[in-house]
Amino acid sequence: MAKARSAPGGPRPPRPALPAATAGRGGPVGYLRGVWEELKKVVWPARDELMRMTGIVIATVILFAVLVGAADYLLSLGVQRAITQQAAAATAAPTTAPVTTAPAATAAPTVSP
Repeated sequence: MAKARSAPGGPRPPRPALPAATAGRGGPVGYLRGVWEELKKVVWPARDELMRMTGIVIATVILFAVLVGAADYLLSLGVQRAITQQAAAATAAPTTAPVTTAPAATAAPTVSP
């Protein structure tokens, strides 16, 4: 059987208990205070990293817009071509000779004496 390994430095200390949910934690003001406290913990990127990542996002959006636009244009050309060919085939005059039918046979052949 495999042995259970512990994390380097020994076992982890137990997690602290979560605070009990109270009925009215301050309403919207308490919520906004909590949001502000969480925003203080965020590690914001430096300006040069922010500009670089923004440039990557903008370039990616432009690239995908061009790809989707090109696919849309090519598909619309194909559909337009199919529709015009179908319309041209429906309105074109027949180029083959008309089909002639043989005279209808009588119901019963007659025998001569």
